[in-house]
Amino acid sequence: MALMHLPLDQVRQHHLQSLIDAKAAETVTIEYKRETYGGNDDARAEFLADVSSFANTSGGDLVIGIDAKDGVPTAFTPLTENVDAELRRLDQMAQTGLEPRIQKLQMCGVPIDGGSVLIIRAARSYNAPHRVIFKGKNRFWARSSARKYEPNVDELRAMFTLAPQLAERMHDFRMERIARIAAGDTPVRLLDEGCLVLHVVPFSAFDLRPLFSLQTAIGLHYQFCPMGVSTAQDWRINFDGFLTLPISGSNATKQRAYLQVFRTGAIEAVASPIVHGQDRINSQTLDGMLVKHTRIYAALLHDCGAEPPLAVMVSLIGVKNRELVAGFGNWAIREPETVIDRDQLHCAEVILEDVPSGDPDCAKKLHQTLDQLANAAGRSSSASFDRSGNFSLGQGGYLPR
Repeated sequence: MALMHLPLDQVRQHHLQSLIDAKAAETVTIEYKRETYGGNDDARAEFLADVSSFANTSGGDLVIGIDAKDGVPTAFTPLTENVDAELRRLDQMAQTGLEPRIQKLQMCGVPIDGGSVLIIRAARSYNAPHRVIFKGKNRFWARSSARKYEPNVDELRAMFTLAPQLAERMHDFRMERIARIAAGDTPVRLLDEGCLVLHVVPFSAFDLRPLFSLQTAIGLHYQFCPMGVSTAQDWRINFDGFLTLPISGSNATKQRAYLQVFRTGAIEAVASPIVHGQDRINSQTLDGMLVKHTRIYAALLHDCGAEPPLAVMVSLIGVKNRELVAGFGNWAIREPETVIDRDQLHCAEVILEDVPSGDPDCAKKLHQTLDQLANAAGRSSSASFDRSGNFSLGQGGYLPR
């Protein structure tokens, strides 16, 4: 039992009390501290070792303000000093005492009777290993069960090779899924072979213990809408996780889109058809869908425990000899030689380090992808941005019915 399944901003006193009541012992993902870290060098080094050990292993929470005996929590020992000032002090220590910095370090104070409990959450880092550099130190730390330790050479080598292995596994997942979709091996039959495919995949999806809560996601299934529609009309649990559809299954032999949520937290959204009239694909319609739904999916993954970083991967399938245009209504921007010269287009992966705050922020993060789609239309950049680089798409980005 731990807290990692809960977004940090949702932790309340009763969650902490349940740890004490259940005698939830320290594990690889949680450690209790009776009081906060002091200001001397040894205390600061101890804090940096504790934080980096979580980030270098599976991620976890330092819970400050709960006493423990032999690793088992026994009672609250709330902090009564200025919580915000203490969090700023600890954050400053982490920012200056570790290399590289831990990007996904979260801190909060949870009000309880008599004061506050501090929680320092270090997510599993995909830029590991982080080393303690405070006062000229050069030490790496990891965690096993309820203790931290200095990893040996083989363990350090594994940490350093994590990123290349992760990139390879991400690529393999994407290509395997694209091959299945192109072959028609999809959860439902689609209206056309021309497809827009969006994969939003948490890095944690490739861990042995993904942080994503499938049960939480199932409870929010009505919010997981396929691309190109505003609401899902049907959904079902399947072997891989669960599926949402734009049309009730009893009313359709083919679907124009689907959303597959995998039990690891990986999301696969496919929209088809994307070709309309005279073999044309409107790139701004694609831009609108990609921005809107990437933002929605990233926020939903956060709500279900799968924090960034997230890989966003966009592909077009079955589009050879189709024409890409930009514009809405009765006008379109057309360039010479805008016919797509290959059957599949795979845009470069984009990494989201945080959940987009809105469509303009999401569009900025996806600018590279939207520009790549425009390049396939013979344009130097996406027509969905104004001259100042602001996202200026004025349409909802929904596919015509």
